[in-house]
Amino acid sequence: MNFTSLEFLFFFCLVFLVYWNLPDRWKKFFLILSSGFFYAFASWKFLFHLIAVVSINWFFIRFFLNKKWFLPVSIGFNVLNLAFFKYFYFFADLLGIFLGIPEFQNKISLDGILSKSLEWAGFEVVLPLTISYYTFQLISLLVDKKKGLIQEDLGFLKIASYIFLFPVMIAGPILRYSDVSTQFDSPKMEKEDMVDGLWLVVVGLFKKSVVTALMSGSIFQVFAETSSFSGQALLSTIYFFAIYLYLDFSGLTDLARGMGKLLGFTLPQNFKAPFFFNGFGDFWRRWHLTFSFWIRDYLYIPLGGSRSGTLRTCFNYLVAFGLGGLWHGANLNYLTWGALTGLYLSAERAFKDWNIKLIPEIPYVKRTITYLFVLHIYIVSWILFFTPDFSSAVAAVHRILVWAPGVNFPNMEPCIFALFVALFFHCVEEWPERFKVDLRWKTILLPIVWILVLLALPTGNADFFYGQF
Repeated sequence: MNFTSLEFLFFFCLVFLVYWNLPDRWKKFFLILSSGFFYAFASWKFLFHLIAVVSINWFFIRFFLNKKWFLPVSIGFNVLNLAFFKYFYFFADLLGIFLGIPEFQNKISLDGILSKSLEWAGFEVVLPLTISYYTFQLISLLVDKKKGLIQEDLGFLKIASYIFLFPVMIAGPILRYSDVSTQFDSPKMEKEDMVDGLWLVVVGLFKKSVVTALMSGSIFQVFAETSSFSGQALLSTIYFFAIYLYLDFSGLTDLARGMGKLLGFTLPQNFKAPFFFNGFGDFWRRWHLTFSFWIRDYLYIPLGGSRSGTLRTCFNYLVAFGLGGLWHGANLNYLTWGALTGLYLSAERAFKDWNIKLIPEIPYVKRTITYLFVLHIYIVSWILFFTPDFSSAVAAVHRILVWAPGVNFPNMEPCIFALFVALFFHCVEEWPERFKVDLRWKTILLPIVWILVLLALPTGNADFFYGQF
């Protein structure tokens, strides 16, 4: 059920009306049931799977929290659950290469072999909805409870209410239990909360269903056949793809946070003007904040963080972001992207620790050169996100470097419009106090903006690019 679909509109309106007419003690139960229905709309079979996963995590916490093996076993269960569904064919491919069995390297052939061996017609490993996100949330819950950061007793319903929260079930933001735990018992919504929630929803619709929909006809045309387009067109595409990713994902976050507001929840911010960065590390302090902080707190710091010298810190970056890359997808493209990100952060840290200065300290000159360098290094690595395999990504980069001839970039006007839209929202995120609007004016302008956005909505419901992760 897509957030921008008519079915979801009816679903949310019904949930909203019933939810706020229930006593506080029933709201949590109703929200769990509503979220379960939302999840079952994609697959009722995986709803039972998710209930089982939550139940097993509750069982670990309830009976084995004080055991020495609690964290490795409970985290191992969640990682194995994710690995089976998300990386089954990836590991089968590696095994096929190692053993020289080509049938293991082809999904259709492997499914046929397993169907025959298991006597299970049509065997296929299908990725459950939002498994990557709820796995992260469950791991953070287990670690925080073991560390004593969560003092309260965690019954099954408390864990279920944390995981079964449908505004964040498609693609985050990645919650910590402390983000929402106190908000379930007596959710409240003042007039300003409702206005802010509706503004977030309409802004999310504008970013996703209007602006990125206008862009998609241009950039996805290039994605489909990168070998036919010129180096200039490919370079333009990665610029605009960076804008597309920001608008697509921040639009999804705005929708989730807006719906959360309308249900009485304040959900964490996920973007803070990411392209106003001043270095590799600063970019990751601004982009997909809940993912970045999760990587920091549950991978980078447990590995040792920056406590054991520069070389160990660099190693920790490489491991943490290499795994973060694999979290996006089980193929060489995402692993390479993660490793490159870790490499960039490592180089930046090493240069700082060893006091290596390649650019003279001239006002504005150093900042400009650094910005352009970081920008291009990052956005070129995002070619790995839209090319089908590693060799295609290398070929696309080569075409840019040699400025290869070919087809020009198609229809640049909507992408230029998207650039100005992204710039405006970056300014709002960077300097929120300068763009603060009085509640009275927000209320007056709200229906006008809604009408304009609804009139601009195209037909159809495009999926969110980040929904695939």
